[in-house]
Amino acid sequence: MTDLFKYLNYREFLRDAYEERHAGDWRFSHRYIAERAGIDASMFNKILQGKRNLTARLVSVFADIFCNDEREKAYFADMVAFNQAKNHSESRRFLEKLVATKECKVENVAKDQFEYFDHWYHAVIRELVTFYPYVGDDAALGLMVRPPITASQVRSSIALLERLSMIRKNPGTGFYEQTQGLISSGSESYSTAVNSYIQQNLNVAQDAMDRFGKDERNLSTLAFACDETTYGELVEMVRRFRREILAKVSQCEKPNRVFQMGMQLFPLSDPYPPPQRRGRKRRIRGQEIADAGAERSEGVDDE
Repeated sequence: MTDLFKYLNYREFLRDAYEERHAGDWRFSHRYIAERAGIDASMFNKILQGKRNLTARLVSVFADIFCNDEREKAYFADMVAFNQAKNHSESRRFLEKLVATKECKVENVAKDQFEYFDHWYHAVIRELVTFYPYVGDDAALGLMVRPPITASQVRSSIALLERLSMIRKNPGTGFYEQTQGLISSGSESYSTAVNSYIQQNLNVAQDAMDRFGKDERNLSTLAFACDETTYGELVEMVRRFRREILAKVSQCEKPNRVFQMGMQLFPLSDPYPPPQRRGRKRRIRGQEIADAGAERSEGVDDE
């Protein structure tokens, strides 16, 4: 039987649960689900494909169809809310509820991911031990970080990195070193936690303007206009550049300092013509954008 608590993505759960039920009973079909849910026969497939979201009513209906008890129904509802969250804080709140579920088999992995990405300095400590001869001098290592962190923060960071197999103590030297331990990026918990990590690092980058002189930092920004095709090409350029940076860094034989490089590419405006929102008409300089299409309208000011 498909184990609901193994999932963080409700669409994947519905797909697997449906295939299992359908294999055992051919009458359990998309049409059967559509009839019970009171939806079009094609809607269930669109939901599985991510083209449609579940409404509150459908969450209840699908929970009745695919869940065995109230506890599973509650988990399913939280999973839908997590996947369909409108912002990072909402996403994180529901993921924490999923992780808190005792039978959730992703609990340990998700919890570790949250702990690692919850604090920007875990990544710094992981890099510092590649050249700093750390043997338990927590306060000294904390003072190496900019901005400094406390000895207790260093201890908890070292413990977490060891638990994640991202660092280990070399039995020969007694010093810590990096390992090849990785955190999977294949789940929604990863992207949610990383959003928090990125937000923290943006704050650290902002403070860097006051913390370091121009000779120790390199900050710049750029605003430009382009289309979707060019944007896609820029995204690929950023990916290639990141790979080049990592390749260059891997060739450094004697690192002595930890750096952070942030690359952000995001819109600063709506596309033109602006998208219609919530069925309301949008007028822009003589052009009216409506559901039926664009209609010319002379002498109309911006709303």
